[in-house]
Amino acid sequence: MTHPSASFSATLRARLDDRPGAFADLARAIGEAGGLLGAIDLVRVEEDTKVRDVTVLAADADHIDRIVAAARDVPGVEVDHVSDRTFLMHLGGKIEVVGKTPLKTRDDLSMAYTPGVARVSMAIAQDPQLVWNLTIKKNTVAVVTDGSAVLGLGDIGRRPRSR
Repeated sequence: MTHPSASFSATLRARLDDRPGAFADLARAIGEAGGLLGAIDLVRVEEDTKVRDVTVLAADADHIDRIVAAARDVPGVEVDHVSDRTFLMHLGGKIEVVGKTPLKTRDDLSMAYTPGVARVSMAIAQDPQLVWNLTIKKNTVAVVTDGSAVLGLGDIGRRPRSR
């Protein structure tokens, strides 16, 4: 078996009976399934139960499923939800575009966008080398693919044009 890693990790939202040894039973089941315990957070205490988020590391996606199944088999434990941490990280993408200059006034906006940007655009049109200093071109890269060689995964296809 491959070594468990964060790239195949999940957080289980588990409701445990409020009794001594309940968490130990869950931890034992996770360990016997080959999972490694990560963070353990107490979410809330209810009348007869404790709700915990238990992060586990696995070797692959099927291993996560086996760990979750083992957790669900523990008496006195309900697994309410499983979150794949890698997919959570990718929700909405991982990159954001943030302005380098704060736009606090109308003057700021006029210089950064219309009509100020027109002056910069015209200067670049007259001297194309200015594009390297007056745009983000020197700090960006484009990846163009038809999906036939993505991360060495083979032909996984291109992104569809619409939903």
